[in-house]
Amino acid sequence: MQMKQCIIYLLMGALLCLSSHLPAVAQDFNPDNPAEPYQYNKLTVEGYPTEAISSLSGAGYYMEGTNVRLSSSRRSSLYTFSHWEKNGEWFSSEASPVYVMENDAVTFTARYTYTPASPDEPMLNDNRLYLVAEPFTACSFNIASGLSYKYDQTVSIRATANTSYTFLGWYKNGMLQSKSLSYSFNMPEGDVHLIAKFDFDPANPAEPEGDGSQTNVQTTPKGDANGDGVVDVADAVRVINLCLAEEYDAKADVDADGVVDVTDAVATINIVLKAK
Repeated sequence: MQMKQCIIYLLMGALLCLSSHLPAVAQDFNPDNPAEPYQYNKLTVEGYPTEAISSLSGAGYYMEGTNVRLSSSRRSSLYTFSHWEKNGEWFSSEASPVYVMENDAVTFTARYTYTPASPDEPMLNDNRLYLVAEPFTACSFNIASGLSYKYDQTVSIRATANTSYTFLGWYKNGMLQSKSLSYSFNMPEGDVHLIAKFDFDPANPAEPEGDGSQTNVQTTPKGDANGDGVVDVADAVRVINLCLAEEYDAKADVDADGVVDVTDAVATINIVLKAK
């Protein structure tokens, strides 16, 4: 009998030890629905259009009653947040709403709309205009090269020629488009490369402007070192003084060798003697 009681006491102690390691069971546990106390439901977060989305948060598995913060961020300023949808139905216009998890799986979608700076010009398939001067120093343009235009937009360009350049025309793909410095056209689909061609034609500095019938053109006699219009002893003295001072005067450089020296003095004296 005592042996049997000892065995019973040992078994009761073992049960007490085991019970201390078992998880506590909620008092409101319903045996008809055993998964309910620890059921986790899936929350999915998506974004549309996908190219607008940079990041999404809030997705995961949650117990019923859990507060879940939803949020999203855009990839580009061309997109603006519109609203959240829950299982395809409108849910909230707040950018970061809180959802109380229900006892069911749910999908949220962050909706964005495409809103470029100019709604009627989505800046897709832009066409660019490139301008080149030939020679490159020949002119300047009224607009910068490389600007973008939408299809069929009117483009007006103008070239201002630099000194000594004559305009030949606007060329595209080797074909003459216009001979006017100002040129307008409608932008086609695709980039346009225009070349403003010029001819370099500087004025001849050796040819004075006019019709060639100039009158009253005064010339200085050879040897007239003092420029008084007469070659005499005074000019010879002027040349000698320039020689001694090692100075230069083109009127005294009779032999035009770039130096006023004794040779010029002798030449001046000979001119004076011949005039006698």
